[in-house]
Amino acid sequence: MNATAFFTKDDGRKLPVGDDYLLPFLNPTSPGTNYWDSPPPNSKSVLRRQDGRILLQLHQVIDLLRRSQIPLKDKVLLDIGTGNGMIPRLMLQFSDLSAAVGVDPYLDGEHKSSWQQHDRDELFLELAGFIEKQCPGVLDFDKYRDLTQYQDFSLMPGPCPYEKAKGKKFRFEQIGAHDLGQLDDKFDIFYAKAIDHIPNWAGIFKAIREVANPGAVVVIKHFSFFSYLGPHRYATTNIPWGHLLMTDDEYRRFATEFHSSRSDQMIDFYFNGLAYPRTTMSQLTEIARQNGFAMHVSITEPNRSLAHYFKFIDEVPDFWDIVRENHPSASVEEMFSGRCHMVFKSVD
Repeated sequence: MNATAFFTKDDGRKLPVGDDYLLPFLNPTSPGTNYWDSPPPNSKSVLRRQDGRILLQLHQVIDLLRRSQIPLKDKVLLDIGTGNGMIPRLMLQFSDLSAAVGVDPYLDGEHKSSWQQHDRDELFLELAGFIEKQCPGVLDFDKYRDLTQYQDFSLMPGPCPYEKAKGKKFRFEQIGAHDLGQLDDKFDIFYAKAIDHIPNWAGIFKAIREVANPGAVVVIKHFSFFSYLGPHRYATTNIPWGHLLMTDDEYRRFATEFHSSRSDQMIDFYFNGLAYPRTTMSQLTEIARQNGFAMHVSITEPNRSLAHYFKFIDEVPDFWDIVRENHPSASVEEMFSGRCHMVFKSVD
């Protein structure tokens, strides 16, 4: 038993609480910080750690499109929830895309998950130079494997040859995912790696349809709410799958009782920083279908800590009964999943 305390649900059932359920699986973002802290701004050590993360993200999406047989030549990309825009800018430089737009409703530090500074031309040039030096001519995971030790992933992309290109057009627009109709452009490829933080997924697909060219594809990289660390570092509990075992009111009470120093931040992120209502991958697939997009490719990364999580279930009496009471649509597969990489293709 890893519990050091217990949380009592409204019906009297007790849930085990202990740091061993959480701390081994969440690395701090930088030295000297807590696991729930955002990276400190302008930290050189953080930026260097981000080099490997950004290169991995870039490589994964290019490899996923290549494996999905989606041609990039002369196509236009829209990155939804772009943050500081590094991924679409780098995709332009290291692929055959012709142009890209990044949209995000938040600027510097306005959202817990969007801490990066915008308008970082200097950082972009540094990253582009770093990638070209690290992987000359071919994005090769083995060339930067050692830079990904802090990243929670298990999908290693294959080699992706490239011819570096300059002078392609990128711009940033400060709009939300539901307001894409404000753009005058039409797009061939949509990339969304932050739908975890966007409510109303049906609204996202409806907005995409407004600005999609015929045959458009939507690429989604997603960490399911129903997985073990689904509420992210900012709101995950030190109860095994506590976010599935507690009702919303119980979560508020738990945060107040066990994390009083940051309970307000936990509660705010849990209800306002994460997609609400909670939506499963099966429901997402149906939302896409209703808006004219069919599943083309779906890859789920193996969860590297699965053996530990599996054992924790036995420490919670009535575990499956409580999960089914609170979230009847949650599947075992999704609860044990790592990140999901999905490609939807327009069927119009």
